[in-house]
Amino acid sequence: MLKPQIIIVTGAIVLVAGLFFLPKVVVKNPSGMVTQESLNNKKTEATKEESHTMEISENQKQKITLFKKNLLKSTSIQEQSQWTDSLIVSFKAINQWDSAANYAEKLSNKINNEATWLKTAETYFEAFTFALDSTKIRTLGQKGYTAYEKVLSLNESNLLAQTKMGVLYKSLNPQAPMKGIQMVSAVVKKDPKNELALFYLGTFFAERGAFPDAIDRLEQVVAINPKNPDAWIYLAQCYEETGKPEKVKEALTNVLALDISPDIKKELEKKIKSIR
Repeated sequence: MLKPQIIIVTGAIVLVAGLFFLPKVVVKNPSGMVTQESLNNKKTEATKEESHTMEISENQKQKITLFKKNLLKSTSIQEQSQWTDSLIVSFKAINQWDSAANYAEKLSNKINNEATWLKTAETYFEAFTFALDSTKIRTLGQKGYTAYEKVLSLNESNLLAQTKMGVLYKSLNPQAPMKGIQMVSAVVKKDPKNELALFYLGTFFAERGAFPDAIDRLEQVVAINPKNPDAWIYLAQCYEETGKPEKVKEALTNVLALDISPDIKKELEKKIKSIR
């Protein structure tokens, strides 16, 4: 099976499990797992990414400095929330996801409610997804997992937290992934139309080569949300693996109908034309 890749569609990250016809840009599978081989192959890209995140404009530096000063001077939780949110947005804008998550966590420790811990967990999850260094990936994943645990300690029925915990557990424990898969499956049992949990289950099955099961879950996803490009892309991969060229065309045509970048559209059109 070809290496996992990552592409940008409509401003979101679409994680593609080995679609050879798409731009070869990154290294991760849908769970955020990075293989040692992919890390070695992408060392140059990682270096470029790290140097890029350090290229901060003077205006951005001044804004961050101002927000930090205002945060330090804040005397109320409302003010602290305001300036922390400003810092989180600023750090995300320059791809410093771990810094964004760190500030989110500091606020959560003060407020300690479900909403702030969920924001912290989601920010760590994003940081985990974008990280390329293997040590940083594990650290960010573990912090995200802990933050989701905090969410569940405040609201045990939060299905988003349950789903993401399962995804992180599977990624952080590649030798024993079943517990993570079972955690996500449990969400679907509670909510059979949970789009995110069904999507991740579909990608898990695809990773294992269980393409009929993957197709079943992913077709449920697009029935719930026909505008989910991630699911259509994975369906195209699964259809191709099971020798269904017409279904590949159909899935990719559905992606073309969405608001995607011209470059991605061009690649998909070329792939569709090449299918026999």
